[in-house]
Amino acid sequence: MKDLAFEIIGKILIIREVVDKKTLKEFAKEKMNKHSYINTVVVQTSKIQGQERRRNLKHLMGENTFATIYKEHGNSFYVDLEKAFFSPRLSYERQRIVNLVKKNEKILNFFAGVGPFGISIASKHSDCEVHSIEINEFAYQYLCKNIELNKCQDRVFPHLGDAFEIVPKKFSNQVDRILLPLPMEADKALPLAIDSLKQGKGFIHWQLTEKIHSEDTIKDIVESRLDRISLEKISRKASINSIRIIRWLAPRIAHIAIDLHFL
Repeated sequence: MKDLAFEIIGKILIIREVVDKKTLKEFAKEKMNKHSYINTVVVQTSKIQGQERRRNLKHLMGENTFATIYKEHGNSFYVDLEKAFFSPRLSYERQRIVNLVKKNEKILNFFAGVGPFGISIASKHSDCEVHSIEINEFAYQYLCKNIELNKCQDRVFPHLGDAFEIVPKKFSNQVDRILLPLPMEADKALPLAIDSLKQGKGFIHWQLTEKIHSEDTIKDIVESRLDRISLEKISRKASINSIRIIRWLAPRIAHIAIDLHFL
């Protein structure tokens, strides 16, 4: 049988390839037999699009729902997979950042989705304050539910709206650490994030996608990307603390995490 691209989130199997119905059903049955906790199978019929990060899903088998609960490192997250973005493949990246956070930090999470980054941090660091911004109203509703579900109401504060409008009004020169987990908005968001650092000092966790050529190193590619972004108003450049490939999206197309430190 053809091995189709898929992911399992909570109790839902998402098949990310559109092929003939017979092949889809055979593949779905095989996975449901292997993973008895799966109770819904859906097919993704569009790419994840826009700042709201929504995609089209079509029910194939099992319970007719796109909503589920995903559990990770002691936290639980409600999510509707058609109305809001969530990726288990970012689990390691979330925990990696959790382990970098220091005491009493004020943290700003652009493009927060249903809250996995901010809630993961708050669950491990009771002395931190996390502000999570989300423009998608459905995702925001789940963000609020997840804050309550994980008992982080005194540490994670949700904001509904466009980060590019909210941040300059509320967070200029305010925070110690910033999360930018939306590659499609990476270049636009970075200068605004830098302006939000307290006294221009702190950490930014920046995600982007880039095509990797064999003759280039990843560090060269990241430095070139930084040079292309207009940062003339910033008096000091970032020190690159870490670069890692989160995953490969396609041949030679990498989803990259960069830790920037401004001193």
